[in-house]
Amino acid sequence: MKRKDSVLLIVILYLILVGIFLSTGARLQDTVIFSVLSALIIVSSILLRQYYLKNNNSLKKRLISLSISYIKLTIFSVVIKELTGFSVDYSFLVLFFVALSIFTLWEFLELKLWEKGVLVLVLITVLGIRSYENADSSSAYRLYHSELGDISSSEQIEELLDHDYRKNFSEKDYQKLQPYFTPDQNKRLVRYSRPALLEFEDGQILLLEVSQEDPDSFKTIELLPEKVGSYFRYYPLEIERKGDYPKNIKEEKKEAIIETRGAFISHHSHYQKNEWYEKLIRIFGENKVWDKLEMLRAPEGPIQGAGINKEGYLYFRFCTDWDIDKEILDEIYVQFRDYAVKNDIQEVPVVFKWVE
Repeated sequence: MKRKDSVLLIVILYLILVGIFLSTGARLQDTVIFSVLSALIIVSSILLRQYYLKNNNSLKKRLISLSISYIKLTIFSVVIKELTGFSVDYSFLVLFFVALSIFTLWEFLELKLWEKGVLVLVLITVLGIRSYENADSSSAYRLYHSELGDISSSEQIEELLDHDYRKNFSEKDYQKLQPYFTPDQNKRLVRYSRPALLEFEDGQILLLEVSQEDPDSFKTIELLPEKVGSYFRYYPLEIERKGDYPKNIKEEKKEAIIETRGAFISHHSHYQKNEWYEKLIRIFGENKVWDKLEMLRAPEGPIQGAGINKEGYLYFRFCTDWDIDKEILDEIYVQFRDYAVKNDIQEVPVVFKWVE
């Protein structure tokens, strides 16, 4: 195939891929993220093929190339899920990698009939396990049979509960549930279904249950009431903030921080975090807000830089030879805190740190 035709084919396949993603009802922002990451995957694959796979007859290079592609696709699927919420069935990636590896070995090695049979058996095994896992009950059902049958006290079952749910579990709850851990004839299990819970950006949770008689139809489609949905909701309805500086922010060196003020993001969805950051930009993005710092800026003053961090807080950098003056820090914070309050932001988060 000519180079020009190859480029055209890649572009067409890329547009089809993006079109399929867009057809799922994805937002424009999610589609842009997917498009950029997909383009990076394609470009890196082209470069790998051009500079590493010059000799297509090398089994070693073909297998290494497949392994690199598998790693990239795995990272790609995780990033897409975290940023857009779009989930890809990971078992398809595993099956794809195993199948290509088997076809490569089949093509490059002189195999006996029984050896080819082993490769075919590997592929059949992977397909069989995938079908078994799909047909098998979920981990919750397996946990029910493997763990709950030996429960004899509320303390034992508390060890199996999520930390947030454990505090709501009482001895009274245990007494109600205990007969169903080792059910007798009157309480034996007669059916198990696997409903899906879909959490949306506005906090609503949609319950979907597939009919056991017809796997292509739904038995239940309904929004969970708040009293029930609150037990299953992963993200808060509104962004949560607390006074502690976030421990999961790795970009800041502990020794570089002078002091922190205000309430920082503690629990949020990807969209809530973006909305918070955009709100800070909207309120503090104008130059006039920062004009009163002019006398404190270098070279006359100790402030070397200031701005809005993508993690959702204001920052001020000070030169390393500056003797910390609490009054100056208080003056800066009060000024920005009061301006934030006027714009409906309480306890605006601020970090004072040294120039790195």
